[in-house]
Amino acid sequence: MNEQNNPVDIGKDQLAKFKRSIEEILTTFRFGGKQYSLPDLLLKLDPEEEYVMSNLERDTYLAVREGMQLFSAVTDLLAEKVGLKQLLIATPSSDLSANQELNRLRGFCHNYATYAASLFLTQKMDAIIRSEGVEASEKKPDASDMPLSLDSSQPEKSVIRRLLAPVFAYLVKQMETGKEFESSLVFAVCVKDIFDKYAQLALQAKDAHPELDRHLQGYQFRILDEFLVLEAYENKSISAAPVAAQALTFTPIRPQEIVGNRNAKRKIVRYVQRLALYDPIKQMNPILELGGLAWTSLYDGLPGTGKSSLFRLAMTQLKELSDQIGFKFAIFTVDQSIKDEYYGKTGKILLQRLSVTQNPALVSLGILDDIDLLTSSRDDAQGADNDINNILMQYLDGAFTVRRGNVINFAASNKPTGLDDALRNRFNDRLLVDGPSTAEDFADISLILAGKMFEKNLIKIEKGYEPFATQFSPESLEKEDVAAYMADEFSKYKNATLLDFGKFVADLKAKNPKITGRSSRAIIEAIKERSADFDLPQEWFANRAIFFDQPYEKKISLLTELYQPITPDILFQEAQRYFDSEARFANTEAEGHVTRGYNNLMWDVQAQIRYYQEQVANGERADLGKLDMLKAMSRQLVQQHEATIRKALGVA
Repeated sequence: MNEQNNPVDIGKDQLAKFKRSIEEILTTFRFGGKQYSLPDLLLKLDPEEEYVMSNLERDTYLAVREGMQLFSAVTDLLAEKVGLKQLLIATPSSDLSANQELNRLRGFCHNYATYAASLFLTQKMDAIIRSEGVEASEKKPDASDMPLSLDSSQPEKSVIRRLLAPVFAYLVKQMETGKEFESSLVFAVCVKDIFDKYAQLALQAKDAHPELDRHLQGYQFRILDEFLVLEAYENKSISAAPVAAQALTFTPIRPQEIVGNRNAKRKIVRYVQRLALYDPIKQMNPILELGGLAWTSLYDGLPGTGKSSLFRLAMTQLKELSDQIGFKFAIFTVDQSIKDEYYGKTGKILLQRLSVTQNPALVSLGILDDIDLLTSSRDDAQGADNDINNILMQYLDGAFTVRRGNVINFAASNKPTGLDDALRNRFNDRLLVDGPSTAEDFADISLILAGKMFEKNLIKIEKGYEPFATQFSPESLEKEDVAAYMADEFSKYKNATLLDFGKFVADLKAKNPKITGRSSRAIIEAIKERSADFDLPQEWFANRAIFFDQPYEKKISLLTELYQPITPDILFQEAQRYFDSEARFANTEAEGHVTRGYNNLMWDVQAQIRYYQEQVANGERADLGKLDMLKAMSRQLVQQHEATIRKALGVA
C-alpha cells in the first residue's frame, strides 16, 4: 500500500486480477442445494428474450461483478497492511477457525471491503437506473422478507457469497413464481437497495476494531477514476443523487408574486412551456424546427432586482407542467458550491452537474447562478476558474454540443462584464433585469414585504389601487424594446436584400471586432424568437390529444400556424440590438475601469490633503503650496467626474 497521506488508486487493472475468481462464484453459486449462474438467471427476467441479455441486464451483471472484484481488491490491500496475509500463511489450516487474531483482522478488513463494495454498487446501480430515465423510488420492489446481516470474520469467499445470497434468492424466487419482478428495471432497483442496506450495516460496525482504524487514517481510496472516493468510512465521492433531488428543493412562486420584470416573466413562462413540447420518442423538440426556444439565456441586473425569483418561477412552471402532462424532468444548479479545495475536483463536480443534460429521456432546466462569481476572463483566470470557463464554453457551444430542445440554461449575473467574452457570447438570449419600476410595482412590493401587518390592519393606509393587477396581465406588458426604439429608424430597410443585411453586419463588425460568426447565430436566434412571438394555446396542455399525442410532423404543422413572418427591417433591428448589447457591456466595463481609477486617484489626493492638514494643525512645517495644489486638483477631479456623468445622461 502507498505511504500514508497518499491516495490509493484502485482502477481496472487492480480489479482485473480478481475477475476470474469472482466470475467462478457468480456462475457456480450454491443456493438451496442447487447450483445457479447469475447470467442465466438474469436472462429469465424477460420471458420474451431468454437467450439475449438486454443492456440493462448486462449492465447489472457487470456492476455486481465489479463490486465483488472491488471487495477482493480492498481486502487484498488491507490484508497486507494489517498483517492478515502473513498470518494466513503462518497458521495451519486446522487452526484457522479458532484463531481469534485471525478473526479480528478478517473482521476489520472484510467490513471495510463490504462498505466500499456496497457503496460502489449502490452508486453504480443508481447511475444505471437513472440512465433509464427513472428514479429508483419509482420502481420499488418488496424486500421486506429478506433480512440482511453481516459476518465479516468469515473467510473472504464466504463473505462474498453471503453478500450475493439475497441477489440469487430473489432471482430464484422469480424463476419459480414469476411474480417477484415486473421488469429487469425493478430487479436493478432491488440490487441497489440490497447493497445500500449492506453499506449501512458495514457503517454501523465500523467501530468494532478501533485499534485497527489507524490503518485507514490518512488514506484516500480513489476507485475507478474517482467514481467512488473514500476516506476511512467517509464518502468523499461526487454523488449523482443531489442532481435529481434539486427538482423539488425550491419554494413555488406565481408570476403575480414577482414585482416588475414583466417581459422577463413572459419570456420565462413561454420558454418553459415550449421546453415542455419536447418529444421523447423522436428525441427532438418540434419547436426547434422553426425556432423560438433559447438554449441559453442570460439575465443581468443589480442584486435584488428579482433574478432568483424569475428562476424559481421557471422551476415552478416546469413542475406544474410535468404534473399536468406527465413528463420526467430534472433541475440542476451550478453555483459556488462546485468549487473545491482540491485542484481538478471542481471540474469533475461541474461535469457531474451538467451530465443530467445528456439524458434524452429527461427535460432539464439549468440554473447557473451568479455566473460572474464562478468565472473570470481567461486573462485573469487561474486553476479552478480556468476549468470552469473551459467546461462551460464546451458545454454551451462546443464541438460535441447536441441541442434536442429538452434543455434550457438560465444564467444570472450581477456583472456580465466580469465574464470572459467568449463565454458571454455563448448566451444568445440576453435580458436586462431591472426589478420594480412603476408606482404599482413599489406599492405591490410593500404589500409583499409587510403582508402580515396589512392583514392584521397594523398598517392603516388605503391601497388606492387593485394590488398585483398589473404584474402579469396582457395589458401591462411593455412593448418589446427593439420595436419601441427602432421601428421608425429601420423602416427604410423594409425592401432590403439579404446581401444588404450582410453588409450591415459587416459594418457593425468594423466598429466592434468582437462581432463574429457566433454573433450571427445569436442574431438569427433572436429573429426566430421575434417570429415566435406567441403564447401556446392552453388547450394543448389541458388536452394531450390536441398536440402531445399527435405525430411529430403534425406537431410541426400545428406550431407553424402560430408563427409570424419576418420582414427585412426586423433582421436589421436584431443585428443592431445585438451590437448595442455588446456595446453596453463594453461601456459598462470601461466605465468601471474609469470609476475605479478615479476613486483610487481621489483617495490618494484626499489622503495627501489630510496628511498636510494634520501637519498644519500640529504646528509642524508643511508644504502649503503643495496643499493648495492638491485641493485644486481635488476640485478639478470632482468637476470632471460630474461633467462625465452629465454627458452620459445627456444633461446640458
